[in-house]
Amino acid sequence: VDSGECVHTLQDHSSHVHSVVYSSKGDQIASGSYDGTVRLWDADTGECVRTFQGHSDGVNSVVYSPKGDRIASGSTDRTVRVWDVDTGECVHTLQGHSDQVQSVVYSPKGDRIASGSDDGTVRLWNVATGECVHTLQGHSSEVSIVVYSPKGDRIASGSFDDTVRLWDIDTG
Repeated sequence: VDSGECVHTLQDHSSHVHSVVYSSKGDQIASGSYDGTVRLWDADTGECVRTFQGHSDGVNSVVYSPKGDRIASGSTDRTVRVWDVDTGECVHTLQGHSDQVQSVVYSPKGDRIASGSDDGTVRLWNVATGECVHTLQGHSSEVSIVVYSPKGDRIASGSFDDTVRLWDIDTG
């Protein structure tokens, strides 16, 4: 990085890449593309080691679980998928948004996923069961980004309505 030299160009997607994230160990990179796939790359060699297929439309957001054993992806197909990193299996398909999912994030403990959608809502999902435990409503336009606080007790959501909302995860 000191030299600014490109060390790898990761090429296998057939459409533009919308999201990229490193694993917590730094040994893998996940990318989400409008080709509908999530790809897992070896960060040292640049080789594609796994392709996750199942979304019926473009992938807007990818995120690793805190343990690094799962990847969540949000898509224009209005779903969030949870993938097993080792097997490539889709563990859960989280359905409930009425428009595309723009952003997904794991809670610090890894027991919840928050998703922000163009339907103007933030949904909180139980990772173990795949059930929606809260739907947070209040934005008047698309939710473009969601993040958890370091303690995991709050979520911040940014929207096309020009606001950031802070949510208590227990009360909504």
